[in-house]
Amino acid sequence: MYGPMRVLGMALARTGKTMRGHALILGSQTHGLTGVLGDAERMADALGALGFGVLRCVGAEATREGILQGYRRLIEVCAPGEAAFVYYAGHGARSPEPEDGFQFIVPADFERSTEEDFRGITSLELSVLLAELTTKTRNVAVVLDCCFSARMSRGLGLVPRALPEVPLPVVRAHLARLRARSSALGGLHVESNPHAVRLVASALDESAYEYTNARGVRTGLLTDAFLEVLEEARGLRVSWGQLGRRVRERVLARCPRQRPELEGPGRRLLFLLEELEQELALPYFPERNRHWLRGGRLHGVHLEDEYAIMPLGTLGPDARRALALARVIEVLGGSSQVELDRRSGSVIPTGAPAFLLRSVQPRRAVVLEGLWDASAPFHVHLSEGLQASPFVRKATGDEQESVLARVRLGEGWVDVLDADEDSIVHPLPLTSHGALEVIRALEVLARAQTLRELESAADADWLEGCLDIEWGRVFAGLTRRLPSVGACLHAGERLYVRLRNRGRSRIYVSVFDVGVSGCITLLNTSQPSGLVLGPEGVETLGARPDGALVGLELDWPAGVPPAGERPESLVVIASDAPVDLRLLETPGSRMVRATALSLQRLLQGFEVGTTRAASVQGGGSLRVTYAVKHIRFWLDPRPRR
Repeated sequence: MYGPMRVLGMALARTGKTMRGHALILGSQTHGLTGVLGDAERMADALGALGFGVLRCVGAEATREGILQGYRRLIEVCAPGEAAFVYYAGHGARSPEPEDGFQFIVPADFERSTEEDFRGITSLELSVLLAELTTKTRNVAVVLDCCFSARMSRGLGLVPRALPEVPLPVVRAHLARLRARSSALGGLHVESNPHAVRLVASALDESAYEYTNARGVRTGLLTDAFLEVLEEARGLRVSWGQLGRRVRERVLARCPRQRPELEGPGRRLLFLLEELEQELALPYFPERNRHWLRGGRLHGVHLEDEYAIMPLGTLGPDARRALALARVIEVLGGSSQVELDRRSGSVIPTGAPAFLLRSVQPRRAVVLEGLWDASAPFHVHLSEGLQASPFVRKATGDEQESVLARVRLGEGWVDVLDADEDSIVHPLPLTSHGALEVIRALEVLARAQTLRELESAADADWLEGCLDIEWGRVFAGLTRRLPSVGACLHAGERLYVRLRNRGRSRIYVSVFDVGVSGCITLLNTSQPSGLVLGPEGVETLGARPDGALVGLELDWPAGVPPAGERPESLVVIASDAPVDLRLLETPGSRMVRATALSLQRLLQGFEVGTTRAASVQGGGSLRVTYAVKHIRFWLDPRPRR
């Protein structure tokens, strides 16, 4: 029985809970890999100890047909709400097909592939199976310890889990068959399946490695770190996001060329559907005898901010239980150096979560209007919330012209108005819950305003010149390009965003929607550390496989009164290194739905669609240059006529 799951299983037993779920363990040890079978066995034992029913397909049984049958069997046995876990260890590959690329995993019988009978399993096919699985249960997690690169690289005793290039005729023939079938796949999610948590070992154009660990075990870097972090969790209330960030830092510390990514509902607790309300922690990591947080100017970190570095599973800051208190002494684009005040005897593991204790950022002013009774429970709760909030505060009398919002008291209700005096929520009751909702709405506005005001780094002129942005309206297959300021769209309309890299270096681009209520939504969900654009590379949000644009659908949030058009914006952030900006999102934010089928995105669906390069140790992983561009438009709640 493997340690971490034995401990987690004991914790569940103590609380009287039983784990019900099924795991599919896939392991294809081919083309020089030696750690796959051991990884698959350890993972199977781990999940079995936690209470999962385990389906194995490893070694010679891990053929194309064997893997597909195993996946179909998993779909059959899963019941609604049960946890489903899919793990694959082995080679991954990406073909040299110039138009779309082509990612796939490598079964044991891959060598028998022909133009008529391709034995790889594409992520398009696996995405279809994943979609079927999430229709049975949304409690799904996927871990892939492979890479999706066509290149081989060696060094430091590492062996990449990737193949050389696949013959182009074989790729093109299979791609043609997939395209012929794509008309039947319109129900799949474009960017990513929103119901499944997915942890992938590396970028689709980078390598993932296996190595010999300190215990003398040949293993994949991702698998080893994943099982180590599960052991740390020990049945605590740990989210997949916390686990993923911890795993990433562990892997980067051992191999800076491999950058794991986690995509999907990261606030979801391990193997459960329950989610944390929010996650605002930055992971800690040491480098070159200095201490750092994986968050910088892009994440809203400021010089002299103070953080509490907490044990894994902690939901917020607590100075008494902190492993260390951290004061920010240098702020870079994507990371910050901190000075530590260690608690006695504490050991700070790489990836430990750091929560904000005190921010030097000025809080935004909010005006309270109406006849307030300082002794009334609602007023007491609201005042306490404003005092405790790191984002907003009660305005003084001389701040009428620069306030963020107004809270207007009525007869039995309270209204929250933005700076233009438009209601951003329906009237709320004068209860303690209503006070909490007021504070939440105000903090959403404050965070949105901060993102709207974000400017490029001082040294980003070259990066601003690289990025060409085109956006506009899509209707009946036709596009109309719109200006970056002043356009008006209607609820139900579709938009596209086309990004082109005019430069000579690879860049990473994230696109956020800042909605009419202030909710912030990351649009490139399949590549949460940024869409990768090589020289002259192009990415289009809202594209169909044949290149036609059908667009991303805009909707009007149900919680916002539909009284006239409101300002909305897209914020495009380009950087010269991958930066995970998901912490900028608003918890429970309104999503801009992508309904068009994109083969490239489907090909990325199973493996999280991670297209991020591995971090480079030293200055390359810390000093991130970034450029910001804003698209400002109006959204009308009425459908377009």
